[in-house]
Amino acid sequence: MALTPYSGPFGVTELRHLLRRSLFGASIDDLNHFAGMGLEAVVQELLAFTNNTTPPVKAYSSADPNGVQDPNLIDVAVQFGQPWYNVVRQMGIPPNPIPKRNESLRNWWTGLLIGQERNLREKLTLFWYNHMPIQVNVVFMPESSYTYCQLLRDHCKGNVRALMSALSTDGAMLIYLNGTYNMASAPDENYGRELMELFTLGEGSGYTQEDVATAARIFTGWSVTEGPPGATTLPTVVFNAANHDQNDKVFSAFFDNATITGQATEAGALNEVAQFVDLIFSRPQAAVFICTQLYRWFVGNDITPEVQADVIEPLAQVFRDEDGSPDQIATVMHALLTSEHFFSPDVRGCMVKSPLDLCIGWIRELRMPMPGPDLFEAQYNVWNRVRFLCEDAAQAVGEVPNVAGWPAYYQAPQFDLTWVDGSTTVSKMAMRDRIAIYGFSTPPQLVLPDNRNLQFKVDFVSVVSQFSNPSDPDALVQDAADLLFGVPVSPEVRNQLKTQFLLQGQVSNYYWTNAYTTYVNDPNTQDPAAAQVPNKLRSLFNDMMGAAECQLH
Repeated sequence: MALTPYSGPFGVTELRHLLRRSLFGASIDDLNHFAGMGLEAVVQELLAFTNNTTPPVKAYSSADPNGVQDPNLIDVAVQFGQPWYNVVRQMGIPPNPIPKRNESLRNWWTGLLIGQERNLREKLTLFWYNHMPIQVNVVFMPESSYTYCQLLRDHCKGNVRALMSALSTDGAMLIYLNGTYNMASAPDENYGRELMELFTLGEGSGYTQEDVATAARIFTGWSVTEGPPGATTLPTVVFNAANHDQNDKVFSAFFDNATITGQATEAGALNEVAQFVDLIFSRPQAAVFICTQLYRWFVGNDITPEVQADVIEPLAQVFRDEDGSPDQIATVMHALLTSEHFFSPDVRGCMVKSPLDLCIGWIRELRMPMPGPDLFEAQYNVWNRVRFLCEDAAQAVGEVPNVAGWPAYYQAPQFDLTWVDGSTTVSKMAMRDRIAIYGFSTPPQLVLPDNRNLQFKVDFVSVVSQFSNPSDPDALVQDAADLLFGVPVSPEVRNQLKTQFLLQGQVSNYYWTNAYTTYVNDPNTQDPAAAQVPNKLRSLFNDMMGAAECQLH
């Protein structure tokens, strides 16, 4: 049974719902870009992307004895402003550049979210990261972590078998799940267990403990090396045949008692991995499990028996039908995002925004200025600040809590209600105030003079200039609610917002209309009411950003 295609109206409301789930935030610029396009055309564009990212660069430095920042005091093999991922670290020469490279990688990743193209690449990449994660600071090998990040981007809309096969010998994953210690003489079950339990089949799907032990033997023999201090090689995944279990691997009845013939060469060992991945995806549970995780990420957590039968199972069949396709996930996502179910009232505004959806969404929706690559030191400094805002709210880019990912996507029955835990309330208030009120400023200690003491703040007059009729306070509040809120609010609430923040207790709309018109015509006006227009808008938006309705999408 195929998913029923959506046949209803596709206007601004439906477009905004689609973009909020596909991007981080849905700005008016996003809406204008897709205006007039039909659902099929929009989804096709959302899925039409490549991994064209540029690598992270050295924007870090170290302080000399006088406290002056100098990039030549750390990671000296890399020129300031140039990529580091392909430059050998000078091991044994302090200070250790690994922490700075790790930080650079995580800031770069945050910057990709902020500057995302209008497609699904970054949302899908983050999905796969949450689904089969590493922790950058645990791996502690930034070049390998970068390769892992790019592996996810390369495969995020592609064939899942190919992704899982590549992941199984990925350097960062080998380190994170103890693959480097997995040898024939002492098999380590960590990766083999998580591959089945968390990445493909799900706990309780039917595989046995003996299957876990047998799978561990398939993954023996792989490690990561970068040599001793003074080495001239980058971290490299290597295969040692002597450490690989070359005996046959026999699985349980769950896998139809399949046997994978043990092999002795690197090519043979890779073939064993591919055969086991094929074996996993020959089980129908794999398609159901992965499609369920996609549903939780993009649609919602309320998986009723009807949703299971009418959405998850048909989606899993699409997954199986595309088993050999290089565009497997693209086809699955197309079926989901163009389905009747995706646009049903039950799944609109039903998800609590993650800290990244909230923070990055605000930055994009409010057109917050950001330093460009010509100011790379300032750029990484601001990305770092954004990353910490999200990390304080319990969603750290590159540092999930554990191999299961963020609890909001697996911890029943709370699921996404985890994001509104009281422990993060203060952090979200700080996030809101930073974006709406204070903005970001670069410190005076930066290396490059033209990157110092810069200010990046939201211009709320510019924001509302995109609205349908910003001189009309009723229309302005309605447009602001449409932009920020995931669910409609009553006329009474909108009227209260208008009266309190735009009219400041006055009863006539003219009070705002006159002030706004005067200010727009002359931003340097001496008219007291008009001069307060930017502050009134800032107060209005700051209040709305703190509303419960702003937490939903």
